Amino acid sequence: MKKILQFAVLLLCLAGLAGGCGQGAGGADTVTLYSDLDEKFVQAMADKYNARQNDKQKVKVVVAKKDGDPQAADVVLGSTDLLRRLADQDALQPVPSEYADLLPETLKDKKDRWLGVFYDPAVILVNQAYSRQVGQENIEHWLDLADLPSVRISMENLTNKESTKNFLAAASSHMGQDACLDFFRKLRPRTRFAKYAISPVRMAATGDADIAITRRSQVFKYLQNDFPAYAVIPEEGSPIELFGAGLVKASRKGKKAVPFVNWLLQDSEARTVLTTERCGFLPVLPQGRKGQVIDTGVLWTNTFYKDAEAVQRLSDIWMKEIRIDAAEVEN
Repeated sequence: MKKILQFAVLLLCLAGLAGGCGQGAGGADTVTLYSDLDEKFVQAMADKYNARQNDKQKVKVVVAKKDGDPQAADVVLGSTDLLRRLADQDALQPVPSEYADLLPETLKDKKDRWLGVFYDPAVILVNQAYSRQVGQENIEHWLDLADLPSVRISMENLTNKESTKNFLAAASSHMGQDACLDFFRKLRPRTRFAKYAISPVRMAATGDADIAITRRSQVFKYLQNDFPAYAVIPEEGSPIELFGAGLVKASRKGKKAVPFVNWLLQDSEARTVLTTERCGFLPVLPQGRKGQVIDTGVLWTNTFYKDAEAVQRLSDIWMKEIRIDAAEVEN
């Protein structure tokens, strides 16, 4: 009787292995995703990806806690600051994506340890009443801002955090440092600097400012049907904050996470999440695998300042020559 019982237990174990023993809930294998982006947005991405899995591909994405260790995950989706830091720590492995070759060097790691998937461009947010006053055609380019009569500009202090420092480094890389600083120097008498990222958007919406220099993502947080301002992405381009995906080197599930990275890069359902979640981000492959990458000539990235120390030196110059002692707006 004892042997029969042992044999039955063995059969149950074998059946469990055949049905996915050791896998996640519902018989699905899992990969863990770490991200420093908004948790609701990241979960929406994971849910959309998991919902499309078929019977032959049961790998599910599970989102790790934001305060966790990225190196304990299998795949990372986040800011290039985070991804570069992990790459410098030799914590990422090359991503064997079939779409990596579609991306130019400015939108990925030189060893393909992370790939850019979407970006957040800087925009000129224009109060509609002010636009009617001066003419919409006179607010289409960055350099137009220096010629606007009696304009009131609001922008975040560019030395507050890494993303604003990167904005300055990207603008300076594209325009040239002297030209970039001269541009902001001309705007300085008309500019109020905000402590919080959302403040310039609110000021442009309420009429406390005529123009806000901000991110598309910040505008979308505040956007409503009757929003009294509109965003302009100048045709010559804008500084961008780039977000990408990478595979953790210590993970044994790297290959299982590659389809998720490919999905982020080129699938229309991933692009749908960018819209439905109203995050303001734009895809680097707006037409997916069949289309061209976005024109990189209009995506301004930091191509000149090679390390954090160089970016900090630029920020120090901006603080000393442009920001000086102006008080920050805290509303």
